[in-house]
Amino acid sequence: MVTDHDTLEVLESELLSSHASIRWVGITNEDGIQISEKYREGLKPFLTKEENEDYASHTMDRHRERLKFQPKLGELEYALVKYESVNRAIIPINKNYYLLIAIDIGENDVDKIIMEKVIPTTRKRGGAG
Repeated sequence: MVTDHDTLEVLESELLSSHASIRWVGITNEDGIQISEKYREGLKPFLTKEENEDYASHTMDRHRERLKFQPKLGELEYALVKYESVNRAIIPINKNYYLLIAIDIGENDVDKIIMEKVIPTTRKRGGAG
């Protein structure tokens, strides 16, 4: 189950080690409450822990707005936002939990990293439900 602390640690560690451009991973529940986060070793974060918690809350607010379009567009695979300094994405783990991830801005293969590394690892570790 995704809320198990050991499972979160393993998932976050696997994701951070899956590609050198992954800066940060966080897990939030459907209410936007961040329950876990982990940074790439040696990284100077752009946001504080409190700012990441606020970001998670606002990200889930935007996600809830997108849900009304799912019947016509299908389920969300991921949503990506590109800032001047970083790429950030939200990826559903299951119906109750979401992965938030930050990827270096200089990375050109963001879609490939998310589709071939992040999503398969998240599905393997996140389970269903």
